[in-house]
Amino acid sequence: MAFTPWSYRKGSTLLHRLPAGLKLAFLLALSLAAFFPGSEFRSIAVLSIIGLILILLSFAARIGPLALLRGSGPLVLVVLVFFLVQGIEFAPLGFNLAGLGESLIFCLRICAAFAAGSLFFAVTTTGELKKSLAALETALHLQKLKLGLSVSLMLGYLKRFFELWEDLNRAWKSRGGTKNLSRLLTLLPLVIETMMIHAADTAKAMEARGADL
Repeated sequence: MAFTPWSYRKGSTLLHRLPAGLKLAFLLALSLAAFFPGSEFRSIAVLSIIGLILILLSFAARIGPLALLRGSGPLVLVVLVFFLVQGIEFAPLGFNLAGLGESLIFCLRICAAFAAGSLFFAVTTTGELKKSLAALETALHLQKLKLGLSVSLMLGYLKRFFELWEDLNRAWKSRGGTKNLSRLLTLLPLVIETMMIHAADTAKAMEARGADL
């Protein structure tokens, strides 16, 4: 069954029960490892290991590896278009294939980081994350910095982005829209505008409650 990218999947697996802070640290470690610099051979080897880890963990969470990449298509498309445009040469007219391998590896890095984030949010609620970070703040006597609230809000906005994208995408399909570049150019500005309005409303609500970030 398809589900909204980066949305929580209710369950009682070991991954669901692990502390949110530990899962966040693991997510950051995988994401950093995916973008670790090195030769093409080393990058492919590292990405292969990360991919295998994510596949095993996705089955452990009873989600499945393909579900972790749901919603990543537009992001990968934007990256590919950017690198393809960079490869165009005008004098003489042609296309430079020198950076094609690097571009494909970068897309794989994006996919790995995206899948890691999707897995994290599939087994972790925003409330669990906020509670775990708040406990860490207390242990380190960093309550005044309110890092837990800031990080949980930031990650919550990432989830909100994909929720909005899925809603607008369903509306697009219901009106006969197809999956093409026009969809991306039409829906992406709407998502960004809605996110900005949502951020402003959240800031006003927090200010009214006396929050000071």
